Amino acid sequence: MHKKTNLLLSALFFVAITLTGCSEKSEKRLVIWTDNSEFAQYLEVYNEYHKTKAVMVYKENLAASLPPARDEAQPDVIIGSWLRNAKTKKNFMPLNFLFERRYLTSHDFYTTLLNAGKYRSKQYLLPVCFNLPAMIFSAENKELVENSYTITLEQLRKAGAAFNRQNKKGSYTAIGFAPQSSTEFMYTVAKLQNADFREEKNGSIQWNNENLQKTISFLNKWITEENTSTQTESDFVYKYLSVTPDKRVSSGRTLFSYVTSDSLFLFSTEQMNKIDFRWLSYNGEIPIEDSFTTMGISTRAEHHAEAAEFISWFFSADSQRQLIERKKRMNLDNMKFGIAGGFSAIKSVNENILPVHYTRLLSNIPDSDSFHVYARKPSDWERIKEKVIFPYIEESVAAVPGKKTATIEERYSELKKLSY
Repeated sequence: MHKKTNLLLSALFFVAITLTGCSEKSEKRLVIWTDNSEFAQYLEVYNEYHKTKAVMVYKENLAASLPPARDEAQPDVIIGSWLRNAKTKKNFMPLNFLFERRYLTSHDFYTTLLNAGKYRSKQYLLPVCFNLPAMIFSAENKELVENSYTITLEQLRKAGAAFNRQNKKGSYTAIGFAPQSSTEFMYTVAKLQNADFREEKNGSIQWNNENLQKTISFLNKWITEENTSTQTESDFVYKYLSVTPDKRVSSGRTLFSYVTSDSLFLFSTEQMNKIDFRWLSYNGEIPIEDSFTTMGISTRAEHHAEAAEFISWFFSADSQRQLIERKKRMNLDNMKFGIAGGFSAIKSVNENILPVHYTRLLSNIPDSDSFHVYARKPSDWERIKEKVIFPYIEESVAAVPGKKTATIEERYSELKKLSY
């Protein structure tokens, strides 16, 4: 329902601005393509204070819409997910001039995220927002979790095992953490253990198969040693954990549940009062979610100066403060977290502005030195995850010895056949 509403709002916003004054061909319009509906409200604010008005064009499959068709209004600025890949790179112009002419200051950004938008030392994309993985637990069980900002896989396993409870018949009444309760969690473990899913120059994907198999063994050993067997754990998940993450931990059936920051900070005040959280880390690294949003200027842009002005405005901490406060006043802060659905790429916004509105951040601001951005992914990465990676990990972890399951290579090959 929210998606349909956002699409309608975006469409109406586009039409309203297009019809206002468009009869004068000489009047400039900054065209912005995005897959993030949050920018509809951002452009309303921008247009209040700038002579050149911005027009938003919503593209649900943004990366697949590039390059633009010749009969389309050519974009000046492009904002969205899955723009960091070989297929889309040629659609963006270098942005080094933004720093050289002081539209932007590199020190304002997280270095790791800024570097992710570089190709051969040239800046093509700017980070907009990002999300992080977290483990939530009931506030009533806070004493069972180490007092830190993060939690490692070993700490998670140890605390989870200590929480396990069985009745007289040997059936589990509580399992501290069940890895099979979240395929996203198991995939994140694969990332943390350097399975290294990445895009090759030809657009196909590769991975470190040795580390992927180590991940499968690691998860399988965790489950069988702490939670008896994959089938036992799977049955428990089905019976007790088919509810929202916060209800899983508040029910007392499990100690931990996996979430990402974009969903965590959309919990209501009542929900947040019942839980606490730790950022998931491994070897001192907190992984950035694959889909983090970036922004660039199109090679077909007609309004370079206006695009630079918009970018300079958007990445100002004062502008982002205004956007967050406006969203709060209009009761829109329960639709998307933070800036465009995540933490801002501007350090001072997360450190000084977001905690005012998301008070739980006051006690747990993520350590930027630990952020890790993984290798570039193809624009259809979500589809590859859903059709290949997730089912492979699920079935491999739960596989009965001696039973053959399709390899990841076979699954990926089959998906490519269907794409032709």
